[in-house]
Amino acid sequence: MASWNIHFGAGSTLDDARRFPKEHVEQNILRIGEVLRRERVDIVALQEVDRDSQRSGHLDQLEMLRHATGLTHASFATTWDAAWVPYPVTAPPKQQYGRMWSGQAVLSRFPIVDQKRHGLAQPARNGRIFNRFYLHRCIQQVALDLGRGRTLSLLNVHLEAFDMANRRSQARAMARLMRRLGDHGLALGDLNTVAPEAALRHAFEDEPETDFRGDDTLPTLRQTGWHEVGDHSLTFPAHKPNRRLDHIFSSPDLRTEGGGLLAEGDDPSSDHCPLICEVVL
Repeated sequence: MASWNIHFGAGSTLDDARRFPKEHVEQNILRIGEVLRRERVDIVALQEVDRDSQRSGHLDQLEMLRHATGLTHASFATTWDAAWVPYPVTAPPKQQYGRMWSGQAVLSRFPIVDQKRHGLAQPARNGRIFNRFYLHRCIQQVALDLGRGRTLSLLNVHLEAFDMANRRSQARAMARLMRRLGDHGLALGDLNTVAPEAALRHAFEDEPETDFRGDDTLPTLRQTGWHEVGDHSLTFPAHKPNRRLDHIFSSPDLRTEGGGLLAEGDDPSSDHCPLICEVVL
């Protein structure tokens, strides 16, 4: 089991406000597929997967990863679908994101028998016009048939990055879903927050303006009774991690083992490190 924000194939650069050459994106996506295949991952929850976006050369990254990983069962939930996204707003049109189709995906060795898309609120302070071009974040819920009458529920999540109040609201929606699922469930993804006990919660070298003080996203999720999986490995930025933005939660009835980073070496394929754990049936 793995969770990975793949940064739409842009690589480990933090400068994502631009278009990237198709060859560059293709190379990173294929490397991500190779890592997942090498580690024999059975199920992976992915965030920031582009399917027909100008910023990433109009590649269908979901189909590329299906072939590269050998995980033939796939499910996709759209978070961004726009004929044109005028970002960066100061750039000329030919350098803006343009056509966008992006979202979250689950790839699995096991059949996916159901999917639900739970939409999350956008930041109110953005305003209605801005939000028309902004992400429509969601929780992707899928059910996997593990055989012998066993089903595993998965919540693939990518919470708000730039508005703490909105992220806290989204966390409450996520917590309600976790409680509703009850047994045989995993909630995983890029939660865009750090634990309250993290050694560093603000004044990050790569993002001095980011401040997680007062953010109760993780405490809200912990109150569900689900437990966090793995160690306290840092996941972002991948080339020099200083905080853990990616997390895995497991329902109390599931037994999990391990839980840490998938090592990639000195040249990461994304700006996030992938997390991995084992679910024991």
